[in-house]
Amino acid sequence: MNALLLAALALVDAAFAGFRAYTGRDGRIRKSKRALLAARRGLAVGAPALLLSAALAVTLLVAAADRGARYAELDAAAHRMLLCYAPYAVIVALSLVCYLWGPFRAGTLAVVVGLGPLTLVRPLVVLAGAVAAAWGSLPAASVAAVAAVGVLVVEPFVHRRWYAEPV
Repeated sequence: MNALLLAALALVDAAFAGFRAYTGRDGRIRKSKRALLAARRGLAVGAPALLLSAALAVTLLVAAADRGARYAELDAAAHRMLLCYAPYAVIVALSLVCYLWGPFRAGTLAVVVGLGPLTLVRPLVVLAGAVAAAWGSLPAASVAAVAAVGVLVVEPFVHRRWYAEPV
């Protein structure tokens, strides 16, 4: 269950990473279709990165002498990652809800106070989750490192691949 929640968070983050790579590159007023395309591009880059870390976890699980103990070890690492990522995700979701459906001033405040600083600290949160997962477990450290690199690479890759120049 922890791995599925992490996968869901990683895919949502990849979609937002694609959107962030696009944001500010297009001066047109109506750009919702292009924003959705950017989110899909983020997913297209993030899903293979997620599959790579999942493949590594499955390989470590299959190669272990005691698969039950290895599964418990990896699940505990995933739980520690979730403890780092879940509060961040909840705060981001609340800021987005306020931005999208709140009054104009509250939405602006949500962007300035919430989403802006949260975007800046996102790499630190990702690294903190990876360190928490790696704490005391070498197999979990390798999976967490691959997953963290995969999450952090999506936005720069989408930006350089599709949005290096203004649209």
